[in-house]
Amino acid sequence: VEAAIAAVWRALLGLDAVGRDENFLSLGGDSLLATRAVTRLREIGIDGVDLGRVFARPVLRDFADGLSLGAARGASAPVPDLARRHEPFPPTEVQRAYWMGRSTDFDLGGVSCHFYTEFDGTGLDLERLEEVWNRLIARHEMLRGVFDADGRQRILERVPRFRILVVDAAPGGEERALRDLREAMSEQVLDPSRWPLFDVRAVRSGDHVRLGVSLDSLLIDALSTMILRAEIETLYADLDAPLRPVGISFRDYVLQVKPPADTLEADRAYWARRVDELPPGPQLPLARHPSTVGKPHFERRRLMVPPDRYQALLRRARSHGLTASSVLATAFAEVLGAWSARPDLTINLTLFDRREVHPDITNILGDFTSLMLLSHRPRAEEGWLDRATRLQAESVENLAHSGVSAIWVMRELSRRGGTMDAGMPVIFTSTIGMGGAVPTGPAKPVLTPGWGISQTPQVWIDCQIVEVAEGLSVTWDVVEALFPA
Repeated sequence: VEAAIAAVWRALLGLDAVGRDENFLSLGGDSLLATRAVTRLREIGIDGVDLGRVFARPVLRDFADGLSLGAARGASAPVPDLARRHEPFPPTEVQRAYWMGRSTDFDLGGVSCHFYTEFDGTGLDLERLEEVWNRLIARHEMLRGVFDADGRQRILERVPRFRILVVDAAPGGEERALRDLREAMSEQVLDPSRWPLFDVRAVRSGDHVRLGVSLDSLLIDALSTMILRAEIETLYADLDAPLRPVGISFRDYVLQVKPPADTLEADRAYWARRVDELPPGPQLPLARHPSTVGKPHFERRRLMVPPDRYQALLRRARSHGLTASSVLATAFAEVLGAWSARPDLTINLTLFDRREVHPDITNILGDFTSLMLLSHRPRAEEGWLDRATRLQAESVENLAHSGVSAIWVMRELSRRGGTMDAGMPVIFTSTIGMGGAVPTGPAKPVLTPGWGISQTPQVWIDCQIVEVAEGLSVTWDVVEALFPA
């Protein structure tokens, strides 16, 4: 049993060896990797494994104690349905929320869930880059996705050739051209019924190119954007470079991968019990009421944690059996609580819920996002470490019941409270640990990311944590009218 567990940990953590006295968390494990480990261990026939066990007993010999190795069960993989590939299929709960949230009928509506990033390149061949985009559009179905009037999504069989709009800035007019690019793209609300649900434009000034890339989150999530960027760099370097296989589609996943009925029932029962004990969202001192804002304008605020400080944080967290994401989520909740009318609060956590049901599942593009509510209830007698430990324990327990998303829970809150507004408008998104799932691009990428912004309907603050070469990037995209600088 220990050997089987060690093999799974070794593969997930990218290590040559794992000893029986090794600690999963100290080795770099996190909740994402722990979820994948539980799935793989169940598939090879180890019963009695759940997410809580990974965090309660992270040392391999303790984790293995009392477990037995039975017959391998394997995963029930979705089967590609090529005959119906272009027929409409339902959105996920999060996709439906994004689609509905664009309406001006809701406070802080009228915007799409949308990411915009600017990239800089020197001597960039825009015709070659355009060819790269068109090859990836042919390769990835969701880059040909649209939404029908009833909210269902559809993959178009054929689309026109995608063109990158290029503006050659006149001498002395570079700043104006770059400003026009940002104004045109940073707050785009693309028509979901019309292809494409993304936009790429460029401003060229001599040898320098500023590329604006706008992506609607109806189509793809954060991990998908990381995959897309890596593949763009790979194909730009070599148009015939082999890419990882995509033998399954997002449509197949949505239609065929569902929690078993008994699991879904248990998850709903768990959250139904928890609904009444959840504190409200942060009650922050807003400059104005959200209902008076109209279409929101988002502003990005950012700090960078240098590599040495981030590595020190990782070491300290792991020494206490904590993940970096748990520590950062606790810090975020503590700051919110300091400004909130009450210190206890609930935030929305972004989950990237790609279940390992097919060997190619981490290669495809799609919006696998789910949301999970997480409460922070500090106690006067607790130290900071105690709060972080308790928040992580609740997070693990909630993750074990993630068959039900925060959207279902918020609907239940609204029903019980007799109100249409039970929103949790503060989001925490950590992509720590996701880098291992992304293909490796060229050693010297041609595009350098720069300024960016995201927007989400009905959201006040979206905190995003991303590991980068410069250390740890922490950004807050906030509704400027609610939190003026």
